[in-house]
Amino acid sequence: MSEGAPPRHRLAVTTGWCVLLFSVAMVCRHAYLRYVGIESQDGGDMGEYIALARNLVEGHGFSSDGVTPATYRPPLFSWLLAAWCWLLGDTHIETMVAFQVVVQSLTAPLTYLLVRDLQASHHFAIVSGLFMSAYPYPISTVSLVLQEPTQTLFAAGVGLCLAWWWRAPSIPRAVAAGTLLGLCSLAKSPFLIGPPIVLLIGLGLRHVPRRPPYRLVWLVVAVSAAVVVPWTLRNAHVTGGRFMPINSQNVTILIWMVADGHFQPRESPTDPVHAIPAPERGVGFTYGNEDGVAYLRRQNETLLQQGLTGYAVVEGLSAAARSYLLRHPGYVLRLMFRGAILSFVPYAVGPIRGVLAARMAAMVLFHLPLALGLAASLVRAWREREAVIAMLSLLVMAYLLAHTTVSMEGGRYALPMFPLMLAVAGYSLFGAGGEPPAEG
Repeated sequence: MSEGAPPRHRLAVTTGWCVLLFSVAMVCRHAYLRYVGIESQDGGDMGEYIALARNLVEGHGFSSDGVTPATYRPPLFSWLLAAWCWLLGDTHIETMVAFQVVVQSLTAPLTYLLVRDLQASHHFAIVSGLFMSAYPYPISTVSLVLQEPTQTLFAAGVGLCLAWWWRAPSIPRAVAAGTLLGLCSLAKSPFLIGPPIVLLIGLGLRHVPRRPPYRLVWLVVAVSAAVVVPWTLRNAHVTGGRFMPINSQNVTILIWMVADGHFQPRESPTDPVHAIPAPERGVGFTYGNEDGVAYLRRQNETLLQQGLTGYAVVEGLSAAARSYLLRHPGYVLRLMFRGAILSFVPYAVGPIRGVLAARMAAMVLFHLPLALGLAASLVRAWREREAVIAMLSLLVMAYLLAHTTVSMEGGRYALPMFPLMLAVAGYSLFGAGGEPPAEG
């Protein structure tokens, strides 16, 4: 689409593509659900998200059991899901899956807008939107009540808002960018790296084209903090003063790393002694750290003998796990290496999960090129001083790096970064250019 086209024509073309991409995404997901049905929500994270949403709708607050305020999960997805269920007056699983269908489908046109805005090829933007509309692997997860689709939507929104703000700095656009950065942090804590990256690029680099005034850079950061801080204060209130910016799951990550996902703490002497599961072998990788599990079990018993219970035991185990990891840097590097590879393996459930040949082909054809495009975009953006591309490339890298030590199955944690990776990969191929936001 020519940049010299009249604004009304650009708006009409943009609207047409957005409607088409959303429609294709909806049709693909409805067809998949009609053929496969809704997956079981047992045995994963889904049950707690469902409980949180239902308790919010029923007036019990952000709680898994309807009584105790919850802090383990980040809040944004559960609140949005609850709002959807409240508006529709229903909390059945079908209503929640409908929310996932809509959110995944909205990501397709938003990806098109983001990719079109950040690089020079309109055709690549269309292909990127179609990719998000019809790529089978995210579609296979649409019936699971998980937070990744919401993270994907908001990550794409952050990229678009940052681009528009940097191109035409203003207070409203700075507020919008800061608000979305804060909401992304409430979606998952690794997004907290976003504001420092904005500061690094906005204040640290010299001779960057169209640099916003410093006061607007600080405004973005201040607004994002204003979005997050009320939830941090809420967490401090319900936990007796503990500092917990987003959620308490981050405390357990170190325990998860040491055990490689094969340990369940005893938080009270009355809790049963769980059997230690044997290490598992996946495709090329082993899961489960016998030495780490034995260490955590000894530490767990010591903490219980000291009279600690509940969350105090988890905190003590987290501190012990940190000590273990510092003494075993080679083990940490092995986890990171495994996680870096798994980040670019297609994540799938249902009937396509076991089609290993197709997943490996998709990894070679799509996922690994996106990884290469991410690295190439950062180098090119640094040379050409494309600030927004540099911001988004660093954000993607930091987000993926934060998940490498806890990844145990292919690609789930990389899904939220797909729109941003497509955008920066397009820039690495076609350079900057894009189009300004369409105006009426």
